[in-house]
Amino acid sequence: MRPTAFRTALGVALLFSILASADLGAAEQENINSTAPKKKTSVAAAVKGFFAKFRPGPKKASSSLTKADKHAGTTTLQKAETPDQDVLVKKAKKAIFRPAVAKTSSTPPVPPTQPRSTTDDLLIPPPLEAAAHRGLGRPVVYEADTVRLLDDENCVPAGDCDPSGRGVRQNHRSGLIGEFLYLQARSVDIPYATPTDGLGTNAVPIGATLYADPMFQPGFRVGLTSNLTDESSLSGNYWFYQSQLHRSASLPGGTGYFDPITMHPNTLSVISDNLATSAEFDLDFDVVDAHYRSTVYDGDLYYLDLTVGARYTRIDEDFHASYSVLGTTDVDTALGFDGCGPRLGLELERPFDGRMHLFVRSALSMLLGHVTAEYVQTNSFGGSTTPQATAEIDDSRFVPVTELEVGIGWDSPNGNWRFSGAYYVATYHNTLTTGRFIQGVQDNNLYKLDDSLTFDGLQARIEIHW
Repeated sequence: MRPTAFRTALGVALLFSILASADLGAAEQENINSTAPKKKTSVAAAVKGFFAKFRPGPKKASSSLTKADKHAGTTTLQKAETPDQDVLVKKAKKAIFRPAVAKTSSTPPVPPTQPRSTTDDLLIPPPLEAAAHRGLGRPVVYEADTVRLLDDENCVPAGDCDPSGRGVRQNHRSGLIGEFLYLQARSVDIPYATPTDGLGTNAVPIGATLYADPMFQPGFRVGLTSNLTDESSLSGNYWFYQSQLHRSASLPGGTGYFDPITMHPNTLSVISDNLATSAEFDLDFDVVDAHYRSTVYDGDLYYLDLTVGARYTRIDEDFHASYSVLGTTDVDTALGFDGCGPRLGLELERPFDGRMHLFVRSALSMLLGHVTAEYVQTNSFGGSTTPQATAEIDDSRFVPVTELEVGIGWDSPNGNWRFSGAYYVATYHNTLTTGRFIQGVQDNNLYKLDDSLTFDGLQARIEIHW
């Protein structure tokens, strides 16, 4: 064998022995420390390490380091190689939530290409560089607890901006309110005549009693709201409602007579039984409200507002009944209540998916005022009018008023319009009605006359906000 071939074969054998020894050393190291991370050694690294053993080098330092020192040095190297994750998280939070200074670059930053498609994505604030600038070049600023848009000139990319541009709930935004009322007065029906088969006290009813009973009638309410803060506002409302009715009936001669129920009993005679009768009843009210509204709870499921203010109320009832056969007897009453006092209310609003919401509003007013009433009965016969009975009352009253309103509403996409419909009921306690007053006059007892007056019906409201 030639020397060259011999040297070549010897080199190949030496190379294989180096590789075998490197693999054997790696296996032994793996058995000694099974928890250490596995590292693959390349062929070049193994050869380089083998020849490094025969290379002369600097003398080793004194092995005076303890195991603890060696461990500390290893830990320091690991910390230097791997930065602390807590430090990185803190730096990232500072970069996201601190107000950013707008860059002076002439080229605006490019918004992200991938739109956000889920709510969870919107809860994670994007990098400030990804905010789309709109004209003024001001940056988007986020709060740490809730990702809220503070600059109304910018929006989260592919996200919804606050429709109002102010971050204020509609109940507290400045605006105008117009409302259509369709109400009916309850517990105020007045019986005024009953058909009978004859004259005098021995007569027997032969038909249904006639009532002056108000039906559903329209009214309106207008109001103005002025915003104070994100969670408070001032409001003022004016209500007007009027109910009018006219009833009449007649009987052909020989079939019966009308018993005049509203006349004073001591003025009745045989001539008091009539063949024709009519009645008119007019009831109206004016209400002025002024209150301060403040949010006491603002949660994910519902909002709760407290209203504190005052109310003024004026209620008028005018009744007229007429009975005729040979002459005409008229009964007229006029009743009124004026009162004002504090008003306290709670308003609950529950938003649904989309733009619908449910609302419940309740209120308690404590009115201090006066009740006045007058009763006059006149008879005209032979061209002269003679008063037959009169009575008056003027009484101070404390009138509590309870109100409840339940309905649903819809908000426009831009947040400037709101439409709602509701059922409304209000009761004036410890007041006086016309029917109760006439009964007291007929009984000759006007002491402590009281009754309750209730209004209920539907409401349709439109609100304009800015």
